[in-house]
Amino acid sequence: MKSPLQHLSATRPRLLGAGRFSPRHRLWVALLTALLSPSLAMAAAVETPITLYADQVNGLGSGHWTAQGHVEVLYGDRRIYADTVHYDQAKDEILADGHVRMVSPGLVTAAPQAIMHLQAHQGIVVHPRYLIEAEQGHGHAESGRELSKGHYQMNEACYTTCHGKVPAWQLWSSKIDLNQNDSYISTRNTTLNVVGLPILWMPYFSFPLKRHSGFLAPSLGSSTINGFSLGVPYYFDISNNMDDTFTLNYFARRGVMLQNEFRYLEPNYSGKLYVDLLPSDQLTHKNVWALSWQHNQNLGDGFSFNVNYNHVSYKNFLSDFGNSAGFGSSFIGGIGNAPYITSTGGIYYNNAHISAGAMLQGYQELTPNGVAPYSQLPRLYADGYWRVGRSGYFDWHSSFNYFSASTGPVGQRLDLTPTLGWRFSRGWGFLEPQARVYYSHYQIQRNAPYARAINRTLPALSLKGGLNFVRYGENGSTALLQPIFKYTYIPLQAQNDIPVFDASQPYQSFPMIFEDNSLYTGSDRINAANQVAYGLRGSWLNPHGRQIWQAAIGQIRYFNNEQINLAGDIVPQNMQSNYFFQGQFSPLATVNLLASSQVNPQHGQLERLNMRAQWLPGPQRVINLDYRFTRDFVDQAGISGAWPVFRNWQLLGSYQYDVTDKKPLEELAGIGYDGGCWAAHMMVYHQILLGGQSNNAIYFEIVLRGLTTIGNASNGLLSQYVPGASMEF
Repeated sequence: MKSPLQHLSATRPRLLGAGRFSPRHRLWVALLTALLSPSLAMAAAVETPITLYADQVNGLGSGHWTAQGHVEVLYGDRRIYADTVHYDQAKDEILADGHVRMVSPGLVTAAPQAIMHLQAHQGIVVHPRYLIEAEQGHGHAESGRELSKGHYQMNEACYTTCHGKVPAWQLWSSKIDLNQNDSYISTRNTTLNVVGLPILWMPYFSFPLKRHSGFLAPSLGSSTINGFSLGVPYYFDISNNMDDTFTLNYFARRGVMLQNEFRYLEPNYSGKLYVDLLPSDQLTHKNVWALSWQHNQNLGDGFSFNVNYNHVSYKNFLSDFGNSAGFGSSFIGGIGNAPYITSTGGIYYNNAHISAGAMLQGYQELTPNGVAPYSQLPRLYADGYWRVGRSGYFDWHSSFNYFSASTGPVGQRLDLTPTLGWRFSRGWGFLEPQARVYYSHYQIQRNAPYARAINRTLPALSLKGGLNFVRYGENGSTALLQPIFKYTYIPLQAQNDIPVFDASQPYQSFPMIFEDNSLYTGSDRINAANQVAYGLRGSWLNPHGRQIWQAAIGQIRYFNNEQINLAGDIVPQNMQSNYFFQGQFSPLATVNLLASSQVNPQHGQLERLNMRAQWLPGPQRVINLDYRFTRDFVDQAGISGAWPVFRNWQLLGSYQYDVTDKKPLEELAGIGYDGGCWAAHMMVYHQILLGGQSNNAIYFEIVLRGLTTIGNASNGLLSQYVPGASMEF
């Protein structure tokens, strides 16, 4: 079906051009219309004036004129083009005949004949063809009427965003009501045709051109745990800055879940509230529910308020419903594999020198026999940074925490960490001495075997420096080589009399070896140090400024042969750390190689390795090769990618394999088709959840552009398991 916009652009009449009148005469005709029709000119002073262009005009001044040849009538924000136009001033009626084209904001209509009442914004159009410009939706009808300004009705009409003699999809209705004032289209007695075949009849159907209250497209899915699922959402457009979506979700193996998402947005605050309720769950035989609230508010004068509260009624909620329910992404750990969920809330203050806050932070365990971090009820902190003289600075960190848990020791901790430093920096390099004090005071309850009151004070001295070697190539490229070092001294002190509230021993990386407390996070453990961390990093930019490669390698040399472990005991220490390496190489703009590793120098063996090779040759084209290795813990390899095949078709997949257990961890396969005015994709997914439980799921989505989306959107899943790929419709 040919679009009226195409027809209009191909045959648009000239405003000024050859004909019976010259351009000057054509403008004179427009002026005569006002001069010779006093009543029309008087109306123009009150109403919108009418401007006429034509090759020939008869009857000017009589109140009933006829224009012929490339006629163009301009009235406010509307235009009418035709071969012949008759105007009756007494009836305020225009009869346009022959190649009629009417242009109004957002709508173009073409017809053989039309009768229009300009001041009343009413009219009748015979056999119209129309185009809704915003959605590129178009169609034709037996007849059409303009009921009021921006409100149209078409009888025995069709609508589609597709082109061709047989559109991929098309709505046929006995009546289509287009209300541009409400940005809404409603139809009655409607049949959805796909490639010319009727597949669905609806007595009433409506869809918005913009945000509007009403039913949204249903979602469909299937999984091993929940069985077949069907979601029917209803959208409430409460105001410009507030809306609500209520969804009735049916799960064949679980029952009916009620889901509600409320969103609000104001100049100084915004937020979302999610509530899910599954009464009398057929699997657990309990009421299953979840609650999630995110709120951010600017209180002014540097103050802000933040809430991120999450809670579920049972531990498997995210693995069972995280994706289906629609707010699993609000939680840590991705879709269904979060070991715990976090809730925080607090008031914060920031200015040029000070950052402070009072907050609450709690956790909910999700894995069997799991142990979530200590809740902090509350955590108070105040940090500051000030320049001292020309090159000096004073850095201050302080916090007060009350750590709470159902078992084990609980208590308060006060941390004070002042730092005085000086940084000398020139183009050839830098030098930065620093002095720091770690002070902690504990008050322990349920304290066995710890003392009730504990104090710890540890000084830290460091000297960091580096040199810059820059080479500019004749072709405009730039190479940078930077050797860096940091000497750190912290006295050795056993800390087994201090409980572990928030300390952990993460995997080290190249940037971490230049931290004072490089072995631990949190404040319960401060490592001993009499050491030099040294490294070499470099990069190369091509003449166009694109980074071809960057790499870094480093190690720590220890002058002390003892260290504290996470338990706080003094234990022997090797005289050197692992070698740490990280690098990126992009020989082409479409190729990216990433790697980071740790090598044990004593045994000459690899301790940790992460690698990814990614090829992005063009839109919708990506290939990823991944390998992850941590000795005695992880040995996994994976391949993922997306690639167009044939015309408009795309294949994608991901396969993650556990080398140690010799079994797949995750498998995803999908196929997609983009037909321009419509698109569809289907993905089949298998995942091993925490605790060994497996889940199989099917995601299917059909998009009828300019109309609706049917299925279960899965771009979040796709971006997580096929990096660089998307099926954005």
